[in-house]
Amino acid sequence: MNLISPCVATCKLTEEDICIGCKRTIEEIINWRTYTDNQKKAVLVRLENLEKEAASQSQLRK
Repeated sequence: MNLISPCVATCKLTEEDICIGCKRTIEEIINWRTYTDNQKKAVLVRLENLEKEAASQSQLRK
């Protein structure tokens, strides 16, 4: 399986070395090509959970 990078071509790092576009850490970005499918899936699951948490927080603010 060849999992596609979550990159959205909005590449800029925060002070914490997190991409503002895809939300990956600098380590995840650098190592993506060498990650196994399981490692890539773990990153994608983490990003999905971040998105769900952000959506939940947004709903609480309304």
